[in-house]
Amino acid sequence: MYKKILVPLDGSDLAERAIWHAGEVAKGTNAEIILLHALYGPIPVGDDRFPRLSEKKFLEKVTRESSKYLDRIGAELRAKGHKVRAVIDGRPPADAILHVSDQEGADLIVMSTHGRSGLSRLVMGSTAESVLRATHRTIMLVKPERPAVAAQHQKEDRIAGSE
Repeated sequence: MYKKILVPLDGSDLAERAIWHAGEVAKGTNAEIILLHALYGPIPVGDDRFPRLSEKKFLEKVTRESSKYLDRIGAELRAKGHKVRAVIDGRPPADAILHVSDQEGADLIVMSTHGRSGLSRLVMGSTAESVLRATHRTIMLVKPERPAVAAQHQKEDRIAGSE
């Protein structure tokens, strides 16, 4: 069913929650997992105390760090028997996801969502929503875990409401 699964990562624990889900799907379908890291953002500005790296040196540095990050995750997945490749792209995250999914012919995109709503979502935007609206590919969105205390209160409310 699935032959290529794209997993966009940004280095956060939240984004990495998608890895397990992708691994489970890949285990059942023998699909290849393609890890993606979008390197896009402002170039840091320096001052006399902290001279800034040239743009070229900065990009080389973050590319090396990104490659090490993806290599570490790829090694963990390979140790579990998965086929894995890594891709680094210089576009904004949503554009990178769409471009790489098309270029690679991904059957499935597995990605985390921050679960923002309301004003926070309006101000911050949503990479997941942008990808969802723009692609024809299947997407699995992994929601953030609810804090244990909130989940326990909801469970207690459900139990209390059933009496």
